[in-house]
Amino acid sequence: MKRIIMTISTLLALTLYASAQYVDQALVLSQQSYGVTARSKAMGSAFGALGGDFSSLSINPAGIAVYRANEFSFTPDVFHYNRTEATNQGITADDSKYNFNIANIGYVGIYHPGDTESGLVSVNFGLGFNRLRNFHQNSLSEAMNSPYSRMDAFAQNTNGINYNDLVTTDSYDPYYNGIPWESKMAWENYLIDVANPGAGDNQYNSILYQGETVNQHYAIQREGYINEYVFSLGANFSNKFYIGATVGIDDLYYRERSTYGEDGGSNGFGNFDYYNYLRTTGVGFNLKFGMIYRPIPQLRLGAAIHTPTFFNLKENYHSWISSNLDANVGAGAGSHREETPYGDYKYDLETPLRAIGSIAYQFGKKGLLSVDYEYVNYNNIKLRHGSDGYDFYSENQDINNYYQSIGNIRVGGEYRVTPAVSLRGGYEYYGSPYKSTVDGVSQPNSNYQHVTYNGGLGFRFGNANLDIAYGLTDLTRYNYPFKVYDATTGDQIVKPIKYHTLVHDVMFTMAYRF
Repeated sequence: MKRIIMTISTLLALTLYASAQYVDQALVLSQQSYGVTARSKAMGSAFGALGGDFSSLSINPAGIAVYRANEFSFTPDVFHYNRTEATNQGITADDSKYNFNIANIGYVGIYHPGDTESGLVSVNFGLGFNRLRNFHQNSLSEAMNSPYSRMDAFAQNTNGINYNDLVTTDSYDPYYNGIPWESKMAWENYLIDVANPGAGDNQYNSILYQGETVNQHYAIQREGYINEYVFSLGANFSNKFYIGATVGIDDLYYRERSTYGEDGGSNGFGNFDYYNYLRTTGVGFNLKFGMIYRPIPQLRLGAAIHTPTFFNLKENYHSWISSNLDANVGAGAGSHREETPYGDYKYDLETPLRAIGSIAYQFGKKGLLSVDYEYVNYNNIKLRHGSDGYDFYSENQDINNYYQSIGNIRVGGEYRVTPAVSLRGGYEYYGSPYKSTVDGVSQPNSNYQHVTYNGGLGFRFGNANLDIAYGLTDLTRYNYPFKVYDATTGDQIVKPIKYHTLVHDVMFTMAYRF
């Protein structure tokens, strides 16, 4: 059972396959949000010029100097519901995931060097943690009678490798001799076969006939977080000029499990499933510096700089392919399964620098409006120091080619209905980190969209506050399940999957000032 498919140079295929994993992962681990208390969440995380909220320690550290009393805050994220619709070749499927987590715990202490409202009014310090990223998400995509097969991708990624190098012997193991692991698994499951026997034995076909179609399913389960442990110090000068600095220690945990499968099709080859497991953990550190200036009592201007976060990461990974092939396949008929060894790898990730400019205006004692603008250049992400000495040169080149600088805008407002009740709203717009074209080829994620709509209430009971917030995040992105290239043009011919995600988020903050 043969299918004549296009060939591509081994170097190009393997480079694209290996680079894409780290290039995509680097962006995922470099993005973050700041809505870690209910008040900041409700107001779109636009706290760069406001301060006086524990979220500001991760946004603009000068905000800690705005505090006039000691405070302890605690924020459970009680309802984090992620629902993702995936559209693949005209068919839409969906999946969802619910998560409960703790978004914030923090303490701020105040020291007054003297009884004065001029000069150095107070020195404030804070410690705690803010959750900057929640990775929890399930997705499912399906396609029927697709003309694209991952078996074609297996074949292309194996081109240039002699089939003898795919065979395990007593003295040779392909998994530890530079052979792509999925090539070995596809070979042992009879999903690919030699296309040029006796003439190099290094070109491959999938087992499908020319024009044969398949049914596809692709399920992904993600979970994890980035928790930032903050240690901040700030100073208040004459209740007019505030400065601050934060040392951030970021704890990262990310786990992804995916299963891609094909079955049936127009002629019925049988079925196979391809499972991948990835677990990434690590610790990073960063510094943040900020200032807030009040030229008049109603107006506040803020500015902050975040250094890159320097992560030291370790990943563990494992894969398997199992197949059950029909009799018309020939010698490969029957059930098969091949597993990789359990692998681990260490490397460093350097996220981009961030710069934030902010403005806020207070309308007497009835309300306020705040705006933050954040600049991030994602093509400055760097991968470094692979545990085997790898320098990630090609991946860093791809990052520079694929990603771009963006401007994120966050807007928030608060209206005090009574001295004890406040009404809040906010909006967050995040620019696309993807360039629209690369080498003249349009990127599917040029249509990337990411916005969040927020609202909430605040209640004051003497020295205690209870804040409630709801956020709705609307995110659209695109991703290729695999890639196959046309023999003549070299163009990638597989259509990307469109993922449309809605995240519903409800959180409470309980704070006590003393």
